[in-house]
Amino acid sequence: MRTVRGLATLDPVEVGDHVCWLVGPGEDFSGTARAFTAHGALVGDKVLILGSVGADEPGPEPAVRDVSGRGGADPLFDLGAGTAHEDPRQSLLGRVRREAEAASREGFRALRVLARWDRPSWGDAGPGAAARHELTLDAMVALGGTIVVCAYHRTGFSAATLDTVAGVHPLHLGTGAVGPSFRLFSAGTTDCWSVSGLVDTEGAAAFGTALRELLTQCGTVRLDCEKLEWMDAAGMTALARSARDLPGRRVVLDRANETVRRVWDLLGYDSPLIRVELGP
Repeated sequence: MRTVRGLATLDPVEVGDHVCWLVGPGEDFSGTARAFTAHGALVGDKVLILGSVGADEPGPEPAVRDVSGRGGADPLFDLGAGTAHEDPRQSLLGRVRREAEAASREGFRALRVLARWDRPSWGDAGPGAAARHELTLDAMVALGGTIVVCAYHRTGFSAATLDTVAGVHPLHLGTGAVGPSFRLFSAGTTDCWSVSGLVDTEGAAAFGTALRELLTQCGTVRLDCEKLEWMDAAGMTALARSARDLPGRRVVLDRANETVRRVWDLLGYDSPLIRVELGP
């Protein structure tokens, strides 16, 4: 079962982990990244580097590097590459799918991915696009066979985007600010997602953004709320608005605690006009 946790280093990552690393100015990105990739080679992972790990300044390395531990050279993949009409996020997702399948065929333990997002060539496309990409990637990681670390450099993104990407990763690296107090991530099936922690005023906007992205992709979104401690009025308003703004879609809250259920009723959201159901 996937759980939410913070990491002091990347050493304990496991197959099925999806880590958000919000890289601050002056942080030793290169050292941490090299240790992560080197450990992957030692344990029998195929390692895919998306972006640069050779310097602390943005930009891809031009060199070809053997990171697989099997003697095969694998080129770095430039996140800014592609045509003017190609979304680099879609390119990344396609590359991860292909490499995960290849890693399985080739007998590797797993595919280990480090994706560095800092390129000015694609820039900050906003919280919605970031949430859509990370949720799609998380659903892929939840199926097993991959480990993915997403390194977002704080100086290249808006606060809203950083909050959103932090909220849709089950794991985070570091001891600095890590975004809102909730985490929304795949429970391993197409329409079921786990939500944990606190959905409060500070995280309501990010939660609403993530939920809307899920609803655009699936007619029914089930939220497993077993680990949800609290959702305040702002969080519930974001939930209700997301469901109301997308006609024909619905949200089911499973295993919500009694406090959340009572407050939902008290706020008047138990209405047929709001397609949110409180399941068992």
